[in-house]
Amino acid sequence: MNIQTLSKIMLTLGLLGALSACQSQQTQQVVKQPLQTKIQGSVAAIVDSWPLPGTDQVLTASEQHGLSLHQGNVLKAQLPGAFKQLRLNAINNNQWLYAALEGSKDSVFVGTLDVTDAQLKPRFELTQTGLLVDNFCLFADPADQTLSIFVSDGRGRAEQWLLRQQQHWLQAPLLLRSLSLPYDADSCAVDPGNGYLYISEPLGIWRYSARIEDNPQYYPVSLVAPYGEQQAPAISLATSDSGELFALLENGLEILYWDTPDAADSWMSADTLVLKNYEATMMNLSQSPGQQTAELSFVNEQQSSYTSTHIALKSAPTAQTLPIVRPKAQSHPAEQFGDAMDDPAIWVHPSNPAASLVLGTHKKQGLEVYDLKGNLLQQFKDGRLNNVDLRDGFSWQGRTISIAAASKRNDDSLAFYGIEADGTVFRLGTVAAGLDEIYGLCMAAFEGTHYVFANNKAGLTIQYALQANTGKIAAAKVRQISLNSQPEGCVADDERGRLFIGEEDVGIWATSLNPADNSQPVSVAKVGEHLVDDVEGLALSFGKSPVLVVSSQGNNSYQLYEATPPYRHLAGFRVGLDGFNGIDGAS
Repeated sequence: MNIQTLSKIMLTLGLLGALSACQSQQTQQVVKQPLQTKIQGSVAAIVDSWPLPGTDQVLTASEQHGLSLHQGNVLKAQLPGAFKQLRLNAINNNQWLYAALEGSKDSVFVGTLDVTDAQLKPRFELTQTGLLVDNFCLFADPADQTLSIFVSDGRGRAEQWLLRQQQHWLQAPLLLRSLSLPYDADSCAVDPGNGYLYISEPLGIWRYSARIEDNPQYYPVSLVAPYGEQQAPAISLATSDSGELFALLENGLEILYWDTPDAADSWMSADTLVLKNYEATMMNLSQSPGQQTAELSFVNEQQSSYTSTHIALKSAPTAQTLPIVRPKAQSHPAEQFGDAMDDPAIWVHPSNPAASLVLGTHKKQGLEVYDLKGNLLQQFKDGRLNNVDLRDGFSWQGRTISIAAASKRNDDSLAFYGIEADGTVFRLGTVAAGLDEIYGLCMAAFEGTHYVFANNKAGLTIQYALQANTGKIAAAKVRQISLNSQPEGCVADDERGRLFIGEEDVGIWATSLNPADNSQPVSVAKVGEHLVDDVEGLALSFGKSPVLVVSSQGNNSYQLYEATPPYRHLAGFRVGLDGFNGIDGAS
């Protein structure tokens, strides 16, 4: 055993020890509920089955007889192959997408099942993956209007592939990302509404982010004894449309049942469902849209039989989705992996809008300048720049330029850049901010003076008046604005003399741009119905009826408000990925 492997084991055991202490504090009385089943049919070498809701049709997977569609006792359709796993997802009322793992090729076959015609229509074989696929699960994301598949090799490697977008097939599956999963992960399931990917492995069940825009975090749902209350590893997982989780234990008799969690990392002990007179080796869940009942289906490989039972769910399905806006272009990927690119500012060319620029902060190395197609034009490796903003009409050495300011976290300073009329960006210098742990920043041009507003994690925002003095930038402090907790995003309405500040866990505030105005900020919107913390970037449209655009990071959305009192909420939307053109979504 090498040192790296040993370190990973020690780290895992240390984490499990800490988590077991947490789980032991949540112990509650476990409810056991018997499940009555009746064998519905048998297929030689069957490994999986899936009943179609609202019909008497059942699709089975067998290593000898391939995929078989049964209607009652009648075989309606069949596809040859040595299939060992099966998943279905509704496309519409009469059509389902099926995916099946073909064991002899270690690849997944994808197609459609037409309920009316009782036909299986192959679409494509997922051969692009370099994994020896051992298990998989489907993710129909209502928020992004996409359908993707997670495939895993059971040895710690997994991939997510996009299959459909906005009810249309891609010409070929598109690789969205590669993931690292626990070694020996042997089952997965996705909660589509919340965007959770569940993974079972010998030590327990884990919850990951299923959406590529979400933070790559994971949480323990349940740990196997002695680290937690789970008495045995789970061999099969299933989820309902409302987010409930089911786990079939390796004894084949008990199913753990968790209600929809109130929060991402809040889980109580599971109820236990007990199969009567049946020992299962595989489990699936079928549910008609909008229904609070579901059908659990089971297979016993040794008996070559399949069965199912209906259950009442504790939670009702929710269908709160936002409109999707598809991006038209994207920048070149950052050189570093992870949370690197942060804040953009758009410079509009004075005579040729197509030649406008996007200035973007790279939080690990500096400022990058792009054209509107996302091509990198200039790069300033000036340190850890967090937020950036700009304004036109700044006097500099006898000429008028545009000026950009960025918050520099290396040394708590303000970094300044000039932009010539032809779009050339150049350094102007830095000024100490006099602000510990500088964070967010925005600019304003008000009553003939250019201002910078910079804030820190302690809730303090400082207003600086800018001036060019013998070839150097001067930034004089003219006002302080205090909030109770950490702000970041801010934006100024120069025409109306109003500053908007986002307090990450609280909401949005408005105050005057006038440095002589020391009145308290007024509330514009609070975290709650529309905003999900953190409140991040703010932007503003111009015109007679300006609109405040707010980044709601907690649900990867953008919320729109009137930028004038009474600051009514107007709408919300998400920026989804464009699989047809290979463009990422936004978070």
